[in-house]
Amino acid sequence: MPLQPFVIYIAGSLHCPQRKSVSRVDTSSPQPEVTDAGRPPDRKSRRRSKARRDQSSLVGHNRAVPYLLSGPSILMVIALLLFPVVYAVFGSLFDTEFIGGTPEFVGLAQYVDLFQDPDFLWSIGRTFVFVAGVLVIGIPLGLVFAFALSRATGKLRFLRGITIVPYLISGIATAVIFRLVLNRDFGEVNRVLGFFGIEELAWFSNPTLAMLASVLAQVWSDLPLVILLILGGLMTVDADLLDAADVDGATGWKRAWRISIPLIIPQLALATILLSYQALTSLGVILALTGGGPVDATRTLPIALYETAFIDLETNKAMAIVIVILLFNAVLTLGYWALSRRFELEAA
Repeated sequence: MPLQPFVIYIAGSLHCPQRKSVSRVDTSSPQPEVTDAGRPPDRKSRRRSKARRDQSSLVGHNRAVPYLLSGPSILMVIALLLFPVVYAVFGSLFDTEFIGGTPEFVGLAQYVDLFQDPDFLWSIGRTFVFVAGVLVIGIPLGLVFAFALSRATGKLRFLRGITIVPYLISGIATAVIFRLVLNRDFGEVNRVLGFFGIEELAWFSNPTLAMLASVLAQVWSDLPLVILLILGGLMTVDADLLDAADVDGATGWKRAWRISIPLIIPQLALATILLSYQALTSLGVILALTGGGPVDATRTLPIALYETAFIDLETNKAMAIVIVILLFNAVLTLGYWALSRRFELEAA
């Protein structure tokens, strides 16, 4: 039996003393408002009461008040986020021969040069391979761990808090961990493979294995965020629907596929957007793990941006790369959101 009505009843009983029976009053005709002195209020007191009502409505019921109060902070955040983008767009339209030199307006020439550069096109291809690998591995793993943690009860609930630990570790530290674990000579992974008679793998000399190692490191770093987002969605699923599915004889897999997953599509879309954003802008993990090698196998767009800005010192060209990354992020985000809306409509 739910306790909420019972608690409300007890609280009402304690708050409101038992009243004596009173004679019935005829309320068919409107009664004049009286003051403490027993006289009808005069015009001045009515004005004061109206002013108090207007003041309370201004604070609690006027829809414009929250926007007026939060407006300055919202404008400040927009300015802080918008200024770097506007500055990068403006800077990408110019070119300088050296840092601090006189800028020369070149229009879209920086973008034309980028998309005519084979190395830049290679970086775009490597970036999409990296993002696709992170999504293909990260989203299914996030679903599996989220469903497992949703069943954790009692003393096992602490596991939900432990899942956030990899997300708290920096990308450089994550790369160092995977560099040691996947080391060809003394890494734990190669030791396990050797125990089963499998030849040791050169993780950082083989282009394919280097990309796989980078994907695994990125997934390990960002997986807690995916798990927590999906787990939050699973906590909102109505338990009555799951109980009804059990009564109908649905297995755990069918119940998850037909009921739970369609109901958490918004959370899945948000997890996909954030995971692809993290992968598309990831620099620390790849830079510390492979440095973009071997033979540019892991040279993604952030690595190309780093080399252009800090090694080649071509700041205007680097700003153009920033805008390209921003546009890719926007396109992917809109695509994921459109797909999620479509699946939501089909599920409804």
